[in-house]
Amino acid sequence: MTRSSVQSVEYAVVGGGAVGAATAWNLARRGAEVVLLEADELASGASGGPGRRGVRAGGRDLRELPLARRALELWPELDSELGAPTGYRRNGLLSVYDVEVAGLSGWQSLPARAQAQQAAGIPCAVVDRERLDEMQPGLAGDIRCALFTPDDGTADHPATTRAFAKAAGERGARVLEHTAVTAFEPRPDGSVVLRLAEGDELRATRGVVIAANRATPRLLADSFDVRLPLWEKATQVTFVAPPPGFSLEHQIGHTRRSLSVKLTDEGQVMLSGGRPGGWDPETGVGTPDPEVLRASLADAAATIPALAGAEVLAVDTSRADTSTIDLIPVIDTVPGLATVFVGTGWSGHGFALTPAVGEALATWALDGERPAALRPFTFERLGAGSRK
Repeated sequence: MTRSSVQSVEYAVVGGGAVGAATAWNLARRGAEVVLLEADELASGASGGPGRRGVRAGGRDLRELPLARRALELWPELDSELGAPTGYRRNGLLSVYDVEVAGLSGWQSLPARAQAQQAAGIPCAVVDRERLDEMQPGLAGDIRCALFTPDDGTADHPATTRAFAKAAGERGARVLEHTAVTAFEPRPDGSVVLRLAEGDELRATRGVVIAANRATPRLLADSFDVRLPLWEKATQVTFVAPPPGFSLEHQIGHTRRSLSVKLTDEGQVMLSGGRPGGWDPETGVGTPDPEVLRASLADAAATIPALAGAEVLAVDTSRADTSTIDLIPVIDTVPGLATVFVGTGWSGHGFALTPAVGEALATWALDGERPAALRPFTFERLGAGSRK
């Protein structure tokens, strides 16, 4: 994808990750003139990296469930819609519960969790130990039950991002890699001028969508004097060799441990769950943390004993994400600017929502009315509700 000279466009989408590419595609397929700008290469940030990412509605914050429900409706058709593979597979999520723990981690909360998810249109069922042994043999003896979300699955993060960008291009969007945006200048007529690193300018006449993730707080502060309280982390992911005869019928999540277990396309066992590795804020580079590795391996062995002593094949901390204090994203307009939209703060679990977020952001930008599913994700809830 090569850069071309553009002076004016209806919509500019900044950030070539999954959400930016999905938003650009949704805008373009509804007939809008769109430019998607990425400072590096597509999927070079949090939307890249090895392994598979969870596409889940199970265990989510209740405010995210309408988006999750819509995303689960969209995921199965994406390969056909985009004309390119996303790697999507639907294999269900088993969120397992063991000892009695008060609060959301305790098995006593299961009926309430199931009721809330079902009320939001998310199919799920409480599974007792006998049924668990049929669904996933080899779980630890102290696990007593699980919440099964059958429509959950996994997909390939960079493949999905590139598929959205490719489809956007085929709908007429211009996709410009290695094109960094340094600042925004809103104009009285509602248009926004984007200043590019090479000294060029681009005028977006109808709207800008800032989906640059890690760069978003700086861009908001420098251009609009809006301070968005996010922090960065590089989640540590471990890949281990499966023991002989090992099989994983579903994704496994543990409600009391920071653990998610998946199989990669190569047959490796992928251990994640949100634990951050080391982080250098100056360089923006993550580093593997031996203590996190030990904790991840211990949690995996305590949940699936066959993984005890599994050979470690790789540890990855290459992809940093942004987090909010309540661990749900910010999807809003910049205070006082109805044509500047922001999507950031995905807190390590935004990928699954991508098809629904891209659709909703494009609808908001085109129709001028905030979709109901986006109402919880405001700047204001984080104390960033006004320009300084």
